[in-house]
Amino acid sequence: MTAALITPPKQLIRIAPGLTLTSDLYEVAAAGVVEHTPDLAPLRWEDFISRQWTLVPDELTGEPYKAELRLSKFSGLNYWLAPDRRGGEVSKWHNHPWDFHSATLGGLLVEDRIVRADGKFVYTPGVEHRTGDINHVGREVFHEVIDVEPGSMTYMMYGPGMNHWGYLDADGNYTKAVPPKGFLTRLRELNPHQR
Repeated sequence: MTAALITPPKQLIRIAPGLTLTSDLYEVAAAGVVEHTPDLAPLRWEDFISRQWTLVPDELTGEPYKAELRLSKFSGLNYWLAPDRRGGEVSKWHNHPWDFHSATLGGLLVEDRIVRADGKFVYTPGVEHRTGDINHVGREVFHEVIDVEPGSMTYMMYGPGMNHWGYLDADGNYTKAVPPKGFLTRLRELNPHQR
């Protein structure tokens, strides 16, 4: 393998409107893959700047809040552009259909978390995840990313989906998730590079 595949020249690559990647981000991502899933290493420059990145729209504004790049069946990169506040100023915590670990490769994310323990909900606000931290999120955890340092990158490692996912409101009521009206249309609009 040539060194050019591992250490590209310093450059900017525009993947889509709103998504520009840099060789510095690549170096952070490649180091994260080596550290957390060495069997997938090395992350090639060509794979990092591929058209497989997906910009994910905010459910309320339609603007992208993150970009995702799937690296394997059970892992992928998240490049954060903004918080994931699905309810706007009203908290709308969500869970996931799988357990996952998220390694913060660069930057800072802040989340609010709710966990059901002994029949009660335990609320923990303002949990910070800085570079080098690993966030363990089980299916029973509801969370909301309330703040990010723009340009933060995380590496998610997750298991197979085991159940549906949804939202928890301030009164503890659970609602199964369904895509909001217009979400899939906006998802396609944000990702013309994938057509």
